[in-house]
Amino acid sequence: MFFSQQALNEMSEARKGIGGKYESLLMKYVLLPLKDATAQEYATQGFPRRLGVMAHCIHNVFTTLPPEKEEIPSKTQLFDATVNIQAFLVNAFGCIDNLARIWIHEKPVTTARGKPLPNAEIGLAVHHTRVRTSLSPAFQNYLKTLDEWLTFMGNFRHALAHRIPLYIPPYAVRPQDEAAYKEIEQKMIEASLKGELAEHGALAEEQQKLVRFLPWMHHSYLEKGKPAVFHPQLLADFHTIEELGLKMHGELKALS
Repeated sequence: MFFSQQALNEMSEARKGIGGKYESLLMKYVLLPLKDATAQEYATQGFPRRLGVMAHCIHNVFTTLPPEKEEIPSKTQLFDATVNIQAFLVNAFGCIDNLARIWIHEKPVTTARGKPLPNAEIGLAVHHTRVRTSLSPAFQNYLKTLDEWLTFMGNFRHALAHRIPLYIPPYAVRPQDEAAYKEIEQKMIEASLKGELAEHGALAEEQQKLVRFLPWMHHSYLEKGKPAVFHPQLLADFHTIEELGLKMHGELKALS
C-alpha cells in the first residue's frame, strides 16, 4: 500500500471529526452579531456553504478512491474524484476570500481615499497588505505562518480557473520499469498494425503489471509544479480553513 497503517488510522480519525467541526463553525458564523449587511451575508451564506461543500467533497473522494486502494481505478472513479477535488479547492480558496470580505466590510477596510477595496486587493495572502495590516498583530503573525500554504492554495486554484486544471494520473511507472514499459508499448503498436488482437491483449496484460496507482494530484508539468498526495492534503486543508475561521471569528468578536 502507498500509505502506512498508521497513516490510514490517522486519516480515519481526522475524517470522523469533520462533520462536528463543520457544524460548530457554521453555528459560530451564523450567530455572529455583525452590523454590516454584506459582512452578514458572507458570514451566513458564503463561508458556511463553502465549508459544507468541502466536507462533502472529502467524503466523496475517500469513498470513491479509498486511501487503502491498491488496484488501478476506473476512468469513472478518476473523474468523480477529480471533480470533487476541484470543487474542494475552489471552495477552500473561496473560504479564504469570504473571510477577508467579512472582515473588510465589518471593520471596515477601504483604500487610502476611503473607497471600497478593488477585488485584487481583497484576500489574506502576503500581497494583500491593506487587509493584513488592518488585523491584530497576533492575527498578522498567525497569517505569516500560513504564507507558504496560501501560495500553494492560490497556485492550484488559479491553475484550475485559468490555466491547466488539476487531474489524478491514472497510474505511474517506476523509473526502473520505464524502459520495459515503453518496449511493450512499441510491441503493442506493432501487434495492432498486424491485426494480432490476441497478442495485443497479452502484451497489455503484461504491461499492466508494471504500473501502480499513486494518490497524487497534479496540474501543469511545464510549470514544474509539485504533485500533492490528495487524501491527507484535503484533510489538512480543511483543518487549516477551520483554524483560520476560528481565529477570524475571534477578530470579528473583538470588534464588537
